[in-house]
Amino acid sequence: MKSRPRISTRLRLAAVAALLLPAAAVASPAVAHDALSSTAPARDAVVATAPETVSLTLTEPPTDSASLNLSVITVTDGAGNTVSDGTVSVNGATLSTKIAPGTPGSYKVLWRAVSSDGHPIEGNYAFTVQAPATAASSQPSVPATPSAAASSQAPQNTANAMPPTAPRPNDDNAPLAVGIAFGILAAALAVTWWVRRRNAGQRS
Repeated sequence: MKSRPRISTRLRLAAVAALLLPAAAVASPAVAHDALSSTAPARDAVVATAPETVSLTLTEPPTDSASLNLSVITVTDGAGNTVSDGTVSVNGATLSTKIAPGTPGSYKVLWRAVSSDGHPIEGNYAFTVQAPATAASSQPSVPATPSAAASSQAPQNTANAMPPTAPRPNDDNAPLAVGIAFGILAAALAVTWWVRRRNAGQRS
């Protein structure tokens, strides 16, 4: 007679447990902490220019207020310098902060917030700002035109050319001098012939 109540009691406990298990399964996601859903810039992203703001979106709006300042976002550059302004704005589930203009390189983001269930959550990630290409590498070299090449070589050809030979001062007077010499010689021969002929006439 006493075994029957024991069996009925066990059956009642099993029925209550069967009813509580689905309720516990439904309630378990509600007590889970909020998590990071997305970021801008994205985790490990490579961007062309440094962003003006860094934003993080959680799965649920965090516990925050202007007076408590419970959310923190700190952005540092590759040298370890803090480039964020220290102020975090909360818009629903999105937290954001402004950053100063930075240089190309790696940036690290450290964040902390209070989950909607009151528990603190935090994390970190990085992104990279790509260095712009130099103007010299982006512009193809232009070969020199033939006229430019000729003009660039013109001074060298002029420098290496032999200077023209100056005419000798006496070259123009050479024929005159030869004519005078022949005239003097002819006069001398004529005088000699005349003197000899005259002497021969006197002897005869």
